[in-house]
Amino acid sequence: MLREGRERCRRLQEAGSRGSQMSTLVSDLYDDLVLLVWNQACQEHFGGKVPSGLALVAHGGFGRRDLAPFSDADLMLIVSARATADGERVAQSLSRDLVDIGLEVGFSMRRPGEACALSWSDPVIFTSLTESRFLAGSLKIFSSFFESLRHGARRRSGPLIRSLMAARREEKLRWGDTSHLLTPNIKKSRGGLRDIQMMRWIGFARYGEVDLERLLKLGALSEEDYREIRRCYEFLIRLRNELHVRENRAQDVLDRPTQMVIAEAWSYPGGEGMLPVEAFMQEYFDVSRSVRYIARFFADDHRPRPIFARVMETLRAKRIGQGMMMGPEHVWVEAHALPEFVSSLPRVLRLMSLANLHGKRIQHHTWQAIRTAMQQRKPEAPDAESVGAFLSLLSKRTRLAPLLRRLHELRVIEQLIPEFKHCRGLLQFNAYHKYTVDAHSIRAVEAVTEFADDQSAMGRRYRRLKDKTLLHLALLIHDIGKGFEEDHSVVGARMARAIGERFELDHRSIEILEWLVLKHLAANTVAFRHDLSDPTILLDFAKEVGSIRRLELLMVHSVADLAAVGPGVLTDWKLKLMEDLYLRTRRYFEMGDIYADQESLTQDICQQVALHLPPAEEAATAHRILYQCPLSLLRRERPEDLAEQLLNIAKQLDQGATSVCYFHFDPITSAIRYVVIHRPSGRQVGVFARMVGSFMACGIDILRAEIMSVGDLLWDEFWVSDPDHPDQPPPERIAKVIALVEKMLADPAAPLPERRRTWSVGKQKDSPEVHVLPTKVVFDNETLDRYTILSVFAYDESGFLYRIASSLADLDVDLHFAKIDTHLDQVADVFYVTEENGQQISRPQRQEQIREGLLNALTGK
Repeated sequence: MLREGRERCRRLQEAGSRGSQMSTLVSDLYDDLVLLVWNQACQEHFGGKVPSGLALVAHGGFGRRDLAPFSDADLMLIVSARATADGERVAQSLSRDLVDIGLEVGFSMRRPGEACALSWSDPVIFTSLTESRFLAGSLKIFSSFFESLRHGARRRSGPLIRSLMAARREEKLRWGDTSHLLTPNIKKSRGGLRDIQMMRWIGFARYGEVDLERLLKLGALSEEDYREIRRCYEFLIRLRNELHVRENRAQDVLDRPTQMVIAEAWSYPGGEGMLPVEAFMQEYFDVSRSVRYIARFFADDHRPRPIFARVMETLRAKRIGQGMMMGPEHVWVEAHALPEFVSSLPRVLRLMSLANLHGKRIQHHTWQAIRTAMQQRKPEAPDAESVGAFLSLLSKRTRLAPLLRRLHELRVIEQLIPEFKHCRGLLQFNAYHKYTVDAHSIRAVEAVTEFADDQSAMGRRYRRLKDKTLLHLALLIHDIGKGFEEDHSVVGARMARAIGERFELDHRSIEILEWLVLKHLAANTVAFRHDLSDPTILLDFAKEVGSIRRLELLMVHSVADLAAVGPGVLTDWKLKLMEDLYLRTRRYFEMGDIYADQESLTQDICQQVALHLPPAEEAATAHRILYQCPLSLLRRERPEDLAEQLLNIAKQLDQGATSVCYFHFDPITSAIRYVVIHRPSGRQVGVFARMVGSFMACGIDILRAEIMSVGDLLWDEFWVSDPDHPDQPPPERIAKVIALVEKMLADPAAPLPERRRTWSVGKQKDSPEVHVLPTKVVFDNETLDRYTILSVFAYDESGFLYRIASSLADLDVDLHFAKIDTHLDQVADVFYVTEENGQQISRPQRQEQIREGLLNALTGK
């Protein structure tokens, strides 16, 4: 029966049945199975009679009848004091036979008073028993238990609701305290089924009812909220059924491969610049946002407050404007003024500003009226008063991000910036971002306002901006062009100009706004993908920026944008690179000659390092290497530390060593760093590949790498992750790694050991089918005269860098500089390369040969 029933569920799901229809079918199936086993147990132990002191109860999801095909069956046997022995015999048969059938069963046996007492002390037990449903046995016993539970809950409603809300907060922290997760748990993450269930449980504590329709009739839930919750529930329960059917097991996590499969199965259409999976997830986020919004207000309206506080809310309220009232906890609009009030954008913005300023909640009825009005309001150009109020809000930093989130939930931002509607719940399915476009944009504003209390250089630059309005507006709309075929920066820049003109900004402000959106990725591209010691790169960037004011705006914008991508993305390493780019570019604007500045700085640092070296006649090799070092290398260490390293390197080279490798724990980036200096005796091609292969053979993952030439030396630096020693490795581990690197460089013919296999306990990688962006190889011969810039875009995986390096060596490509970094799970590596004769790689046929070789190496073809 169970097998056939689940197969019937599968067919219904594939036919597109409603979620509640499927849940009813599963619940009926479970009822039939449980009652068959119950009747068999009664036949076995009591000759077919039902003992008078027993009642079989379904609770939890089974009691609610919203089961998915592989859900657990939660059962409780209520026994009277005189029927305990009978209950134990029945319980043994039930728990044994139901498990043998193949059901996952949660089973308990309680006396009525015991079950109630446990409910008052444990919110998990309480929430499950509120959903109790009579199945078999003594209806009298069940009714007595449930009425005791109902009346006891209403008497204890305050403490129970507080414990329910605390337990839910803890659960959201474990499963996702945002409704914009890439891989949500549709049951337990914020905005999931659990929030709908929370409304039922709070309703039971306050009114003794869990049924949402009954709560509607009691006035605890509005008609609009009821309809919306029912719509969202149907979507979520259908989605949960789909997960169970596809996985053939209980599954509530909506992972990325499954998102793609469901989007196709449910026939979501793609669109211009939008994948079907992105359209599907946009609807999911819309549903979870609605659930979160309604559940939050329901909990707030019914949270325990003393009668005195509720009375004082009205008695102590004061008028703060036409029709607006403010009490100790809430602000609201009087009922007679509400219809006219919600149609006025300036007045709504003023209410939001006052609520934000005083830290008050907006009363639910007022909030709901505003949200409904904004959804129904026809798009039209905002009036000057509305624009002025909005720009006034953007000019302030205090609590700006929470205010923008409120305005976004109320659809107010869409009234002022219609283009923002396209971003609502838009998930770019490329793993660059942790959040949807709208959530990321508001998070970027939040990140920049946090600079105000930061004592770093970025914080000082943010505080120096007298008028922060343009910066905040640019961050809010910087990704507004995503979801279209054309480059999102170009689309966004056009939209930014239109927004600036609609807001009637002055011509100069419109130009800056448009430029910031167009160039918001420029600083990241230069800092993370190019050699900052190359004057040509800096000069091109400086020309693109144009002035110190624009430079400061762009740098603050770029760092805030990076911080908002996801947790841990803005590393100390990246911040250091951005700061380096800022300082170099600013010096150019101040001095006007980037080449003179480079030479002057290089000479100054060399002189500082030389002070810590013996005289040139005693340490000739160290002095020679020092004056060949590029500025980027000179700036990486303190002068005294660099002097010590140079002496050690020179000593080994003078003794005949061809390679020197040393370990360094970088406190600035909190990263393990290996430095490899090699003097090639012949052909340089392939040296880098052997270095990378040596680390790979030791089971070490390369996070970043930079390679450069220092005179006749190859100077390569690797920032790595050592799975065996995540903090600082012991001396014997360091010695082993260094020995292998030096051995592999000393004997170019020696085969590399195979990579040591390890169990991975790190983050789970997505399967290849979710990698929707193509692997790309791009050639650039325009930026630099001397080198071809080779950019490789691909998804990160084990051995990625080694395959690239080996392929370049096999293709006789000479590598002069590399910058390697991982952006979430996607890699954008940049290599400065030439032919073996030192010429740029310019012939189309040669470029195609290299591109094909790299793609074959990366895709395993």
